[in-house]
This record gives sequence, structure tokens and C-alpha cells, in this order.
Amino acid sequence: MQRHAGVAIGLAATVVTVLLGSSTSGHTAIASRFTYNEHLFSIFERQCGSCHVEGGVAPMSLLTYNEAYPWTQSIREEVLGLRMPPWKAEDGFGDFVNGHVLPAHEMNMILEWSSGGYPQGPRDQTPVATPSTADWALGTPTVELTWSEPFELDAGTSETVRYFVLPTDLGGDRWVTGVDVIPGSQAVVRHVSVYIDTTGQARAADEAGPEAGFAIGGFEGERPIAVWWPGQSAVKLETVGYALPSGADIVARVLYKKTWITEGQAFTDQTRLGLHLTEDRVGTIEHMVLRSPEEPNGRELVFSHTLDRDVTLLGLLPELAIEATELQIEVVLPDGSRQPLLLIREPDPGWPTRYWFDSPRSLPPGSQIEVTATLRPGADRETVPSLFAENAPVRLLLEYTTGAGAAN
Repeated sequence: MQRHAGVAIGLAATVVTVLLGSSTSGHTAIASRFTYNEHLFSIFERQCGSCHVEGGVAPMSLLTYNEAYPWTQSIREEVLGLRMPPWKAEDGFGDFVNGHVLPAHEMNMILEWSSGGYPQGPRDQTPVATPSTADWALGTPTVELTWSEPFELDAGTSETVRYFVLPTDLGGDRWVTGVDVIPGSQAVVRHVSVYIDTTGQARAADEAGPEAGFAIGGFEGERPIAVWWPGQSAVKLETVGYALPSGADIVARVLYKKTWITEGQAFTDQTRLGLHLTEDRVGTIEHMVLRSPEEPNGRELVFSHTLDRDVTLLGLLPELAIEATELQIEVVLPDGSRQPLLLIREPDPGWPTRYWFDSPRSLPPGSQIEVTATLRPGADRETVPSLFAENAPVRLLLEYTTGAGAAN
């Protein structure tokens, strides 16, 4: 695999060496060695600028001093709570190609600046954000697709999910090795997942209504081949891909969501998808869904699956529709040894993420995938629509190849 943008860097445990007592109110003594102009701006632009930019999906920009400093207390709390940037995988419990973690030294700088008077720095060094451009992260795609007509999000709708069907008409079988997304309306396109539909069910649902797209999913084999949100790294596969049979449709599921800044406004969206395709047969990626029981055992939901064949595990896509403090995924090999796959603390259903292994895991028959979700006391079920048409409280999508296919 090739890595693009937002590269994961390990998070050290030395970040608590800063003062934490002050807020943005009143007069705070300048104790920070770091200033916005000299140090913080470059971090915010690189780590946060895909969302926290004027007109972006976040409710505030962080790309000027006057925009950032009123939010210093919130910034400190979000960074300390490891909620921002929204990458939940615990460092050292699986290595992933598409990670988006703050390095420890950058976290220290943010915390010291936000707690130490949040100085602006030399006025003659005021930085200017690089103008955003609608470029493809993976380079020029093989095929570019978009809705047949713009979708209108009316002023009275705060949040909605919409499916759009995109015919391919490629004249032969292909394999999808990468998917890129350029949102049409950056302020409200919160999340996009992409599917291949070979049944025609999605097209029939789309043609049944007069508006662009349709509101209810549930076509057979609804398994995403790409999951995108602002700031998430795009991944280009080399020796594996998703089979795209001749005549199949691409389906995009878009979550539109307003913030308190954009509430009451109307938007028009015509998001673009860029598909990277190959005609050469490569290892075909398959899907498997593991589902938790409906009722927990105490404060845990535990479930597993034993593999009946050789598998090269490429990635994981967990979903939770229940409040949890931790999600842990391990593999127990036939000899009884355990290998960690993924550990997520304080999982957030609002940021569904596909975790691509930096080095795919070769697992022999008899290997057991074990999933343990530790629930919050009094945990409630949440109304989180599944990206792969499942209703269990916890579900896990495995992506793998069998036989000789492997990923780079």
C-alpha cells in the first residue's frame, strides 16, 4: 500500500508535562515558549485544516490567531482526551498505514500554548494558510463519477443520509484499487462511504423517486469499499482490489450534517468520486462481518470467529451502536499465542474508520478473531445507521484475501 497524507506517528506518554489550570477567560500570564505564529499555526494547518477551516465541516476555523485563541480551552480538552484529531487506534496495538495521530512533541506544544497564555508571537511573522485546492489525493483517477444532478439540502434539515447511484459502463470487468473523494459542499459533507452493487437494487430505489438519490439503504451485499471523512488518509492498493464486474453500479452513501454555524442554511452538493481501476486480475478483497450478541455479559460484549482457511487480513472496520469505553480485537493463533490487532479507547460512533494494516496479517486455518467491547455503566443503544446493513450492538467488518493474494 502507499500512504497519502495524515501519516500516523506514535504518541508518547510524556504529554502531561504542561500546566492545565487556565482557561480562555480573564488575563493569563504568558508562560508558553511556543507561539501561534511561529509554532502552532503549522500544526493546526497540517493536522486540523481539512475540517477546521473557513467553510469547512467543523464549526470553527483554527487557521488564524483570532479564530483559534477563543477556543484554547476546548482545544486543550479535545487534545488531552485524544478526541482530536479523530484517530482512535491505540499506538503500539497494531500498525496502520492510514493513521492520523499527533506526534508527542506537537501535542506538548499545543498543551503548553493553550495553558500558558496562548501568545500570538511576532506580528511580522503572521502566517497565511495555503489556499485549499480540489485536488485528488491519490493523483488523477481512472474514472471520475458524480451525481446525475445536484442534491439540495434544505434549510430545515440538520442531518440526513442519502444514497447516490453512479453507473460505471466500463465495458468489462475491473478491480478497484483506490477511491478518492472531493466533497461538493465542504461545510456539510461529513462522511462518505462507497459500495459496489451488482444486484440493481440500489438503482431501482434511486429511480423510484424524483429527487437526486434515495434515503433508505439496504441493498444485498452492502459492504463498503471505501470510507471517507475530512482528514482521513486515502489509500492506494497495489496487488489487491475490489472486483467491479461489468455493468455493476457504484453507490455513494453520504452523511450530510450541519453545525450550529450552518444550521438554518440551505446547501447544494455534487460530490465527486475518483476511482483507480485496473484491468489486470489482482488479489480480490473479500468481506466478512462478525456480530456481537444482543445482550452483554456483565459490562462486556464478547464474540469471536474461527477461520476455516488461510487468510491474509488487510483491514478492519468496526462499528458500535452502544456506548463503550474500549474496543479490543485480537487474534488467537492455533498454537494458543495471541496477537493484538486493534485497541480503541473511547470509541466514537460518529467517526467510523477503516483501519488498514501497514503489514497484512497472514492467518492460518484455526485462527480465532476475538472482539471484546467494554461497555460504559448503564450503556444505552445508539441510533447509529450501519455502514454495512447490520443491527447488532457491535459489528466488525473484516477485509481479507485468500490464497496467494497479498497487499503491499
